[in-house]
Amino acid sequence: MQALDNGSAGTEPARPRSLCDNCGTALQGRYCHRCGQPRKSFIRALPGLIGDLAAETLYYDSRMWRTLKCLLLQPGFLSSEYVQGRRARYTPPVRLYLVASILAFLVVSFVVGTVDYSQANAELGEAEVNVLHFGTQPWHPEDNPVQIGWLGDGANAWLNRQLGLMETNTREAARNPARLVRTAAGMLPQTMFVILPLFSAWVGVFYLFAKRYYIEHLLLQVHNHTFVFLSLVALYLIALLRDLLADATFIGHGLGSALLYWIGAAIWLWIPIYVLISQKRFYRQGWPLTLGKYLVLGASYFLMLLFCLVAVVLLGIWRL
Repeated sequence: MQALDNGSAGTEPARPRSLCDNCGTALQGRYCHRCGQPRKSFIRALPGLIGDLAAETLYYDSRMWRTLKCLLLQPGFLSSEYVQGRRARYTPPVRLYLVASILAFLVVSFVVGTVDYSQANAELGEAEVNVLHFGTQPWHPEDNPVQIGWLGDGANAWLNRQLGLMETNTREAARNPARLVRTAAGMLPQTMFVILPLFSAWVGVFYLFAKRYYIEHLLLQVHNHTFVFLSLVALYLIALLRDLLADATFIGHGLGSALLYWIGAAIWLWIPIYVLISQKRFYRQGWPLTLGKYLVLGASYFLMLLFCLVAVVLLGIWRL
C-alpha cells in the first residue's frame, strides 16, 4: 500500500478539465456534448472574429469550393443532396445565399452610384409633374382633397398628408432621379427576402401532389437564387474586364474581349437552362409537364418581380 502511495505521489497530477460556461459539464472537444454550446467564445477581438468567419465560410473542410462547383455546374444537385440528408459536406444554403446576395447587391449599389443621371435630370427637370388626381381635377390638400366616406375625419386628414408627401417627393424625384434610384436600390435586399418565400409557396401550389414540404420548395429556390446572384456578379466582372480591354493597346486584347463576350453570352444562356434543369432533377417529373410548369412559373415570377419593383419605387418616393 505504501509502495502504491509512493508511486502515485511520483506521477504528474492530472490537469483540471475545462468546463462548459453554459451548463458546467466537463468539455471533451470543441463543443459541449450535453448542451451543444461551442467551447470558443465569440467575446474576443474583432480580427479574430473576422478570421473565424472567413475560415468557416470559405475554407472550412473545403466545403465552399465543393459547394460552388456543384451549385454552378449541377442544377438541382445541392437541393437533392440536402433533402436526402447529405448536408455536412456542403456549405449551408442560407449562408451561401447571404454571401451571394451581399456580393450581388454590392454590385447593384456600385452600378447605381456610377450611372450618369445628367440627361435624366435635364429631361425630367423640364417636365411638369402632376401625378395625383382626385376625380377629374388635380389633387389639392384644400381645394380638392381626397375624401372617403367610410373613413373618419382623422383618417382622411392623415391620408391627405401622405398624398401631399408623395406629391412633394415626386417633384423631388423628378429633379433628382439619382436620389430615388439609390433609395429604391437600397430596398432591393428586403424585396428579395419577400419574393423568395412567396414564390416558393407559389411553386408548392404547382407541385401540390409531389409530396414535398414547403421547406423543400424554399430550399430549391434559395439555391437557384444564389446561382443567379453569382452569375450576375460574374457578368458584371466580365463587363468590367471588357471595358478595360477596350482601352488596352497590347497584342491580343481584341481576342480577349471577344472571348469574354462569348463567356458572358454563355452565362446568360445558362441561367434559364439551369433553372429548368434544376426543376426537372429536383421534382423528377417528365419533360413536357416540367416545361409547362417552368413557363408558367417563369411568367409568374416576372409579374411578381415587376409588381415588387413598382412597390419599391413607390415606397422609395414616399421615403425620400
